[in-house]
Amino acid sequence: MLVKIKGKKLKALASLAFSVFFLGIAFHNVSFAKFWAALGQVSLFALAISVFFFSLSCLFRALMWHVTTRALGKVGFSKLFGGVVVGYLANNFLPLRAGEVVRAGYLAAASEIPVAASLSTVFIERVFDVFSLGFLLLLALSMGIKGLERPAGETIWLFLGALGFLFILLVGAVKAARGVEGREVPSRPLGLLLRYAGEFLRPLGQLREPRMAALLAALSLGAWASNYLSVLFLLKSTGNFLFEAALLVMLFVNLGMLIPSSPGALGVMQAAFWLALAPFGVPKEQGLALSFAYQGGLYLFTLATGLPYILRGQLRPGLWRKTPMANSKALHR
Repeated sequence: MLVKIKGKKLKALASLAFSVFFLGIAFHNVSFAKFWAALGQVSLFALAISVFFFSLSCLFRALMWHVTTRALGKVGFSKLFGGVVVGYLANNFLPLRAGEVVRAGYLAAASEIPVAASLSTVFIERVFDVFSLGFLLLLALSMGIKGLERPAGETIWLFLGALGFLFILLVGAVKAARGVEGREVPSRPLGLLLRYAGEFLRPLGQLREPRMAALLAALSLGAWASNYLSVLFLLKSTGNFLFEAALLVMLFVNLGMLIPSSPGALGVMQAAFWLALAPFGVPKEQGLALSFAYQGGLYLFTLATGLPYILRGQLRPGLWRKTPMANSKALHR
């Protein structure tokens, strides 16, 4: 137990160190007088529009969740939207993107869907996110926008190969899901492990339907398009619609999210905004001001929207202990 606690503390300290490191880089040689002045010049109207488009991306993600959960049991759309926001809220206060696990636990607590199956539905969304991010990255590379040098052909093929490998893994998981359907497993402890594995794999079986996969891909791109507009309208505070810069900011921020930083990607967000906007002539102080405004707007939105879902008691701790056996009927309705 002591080792486990120490391990958790070590991970938290490491994530904090990453944030401090990136904050130090971002604020190196920054004029704080210019930074505070730039922060005061951020348009509240532009920030409000930015938050609106972010909320629209949450709606698209809730729709994706509705598609991946409808074969597992009936879940109200309000709960699904609340789960998406609660996940973002948890990411803002917990390190290492723990909001993904919190979101899966929320679904299990608010429905009859087992935790393992809930994790699988979140995993499906993240797989489509990777493909959407890859598509947008290739789009940015083909456009040759500032901040991204036109890469050599082998670099593009390497990236496409990585996406192809991920696709092969996904196809393998879908085939595995088909293999576990209806199979009996032995008793504990191996049996319990296999049951959880079966519950996790079963939602992936839905991806055998091309129409469902296409629908999820379209909804994922809709969520990313909303995120793009969220950044674009915030950048209007610079006095221009920086279309290419908004795409670069979105790519840098989301690639930076892969770094295990402290809650809310503090530091990583600031470095991403600064590096993405620098090629477009945006002063470092203004880029940092926009990053904090954007981060603050999302904090307030997730707190104001997600907290009521938590206070209404939908996250009942006792339901986190539900086993797949206790909820198997919900997966075959």
